[in-house]
Amino acid sequence: MNANFLNSVTNFLKKRTFEFVGLLLISLGIALSISFATYSPSDPSLIYGDSSSNIKNFFGIYGSKISDFLLQSFGLISFLILLTLISWGFKLIFDKELKDITFKVFFLILYIIFGCTFLHITFNNSFWLSDNGNSGFVGKIVYNLMNQHIPLIENQYTNFVLIFLTIIFFI
Repeated sequence: MNANFLNSVTNFLKKRTFEFVGLLLISLGIALSISFATYSPSDPSLIYGDSSSNIKNFFGIYGSKISDFLLQSFGLISFLILLTLISWGFKLIFDKELKDITFKVFFLILYIIFGCTFLHITFNNSFWLSDNGNSGFVGKIVYNLMNQHIPLIENQYTNFVLIFLTIIFFI
């Protein structure tokens, strides 16, 4: 009887913990979405700007710095990261279990790399993300690394392969 009660309490706490972590991931995704929506390149960031200037970001200086870091690092792929966080949160809430987290993080890293490289090759010019473009500095670094070893990286078939790999690893 005592072991049965202990197992049910442990199971209850485990499920509530997964739900809580899921809610935290969803909240983080929504907060980052709001921060991205109110992002302004003129806001202070980790590199540029004065923290006493007028901040347009909804979450103030913290939202400005975090959104600038993510958008300058990964470019437009940052929006896919938000979708991934929110979907992981819903998965935790409804399934109440954590399966293959190492594979999920590995696939996240892969689609970030392939997606940033694809964006750098196809349409990197941006007036919104003026420092590193739509691909972020990750796209620039990976493109330069790949271009040293594979000089035909700007081939049309390479673009198809990169977007295909990005979509596959995102799903």
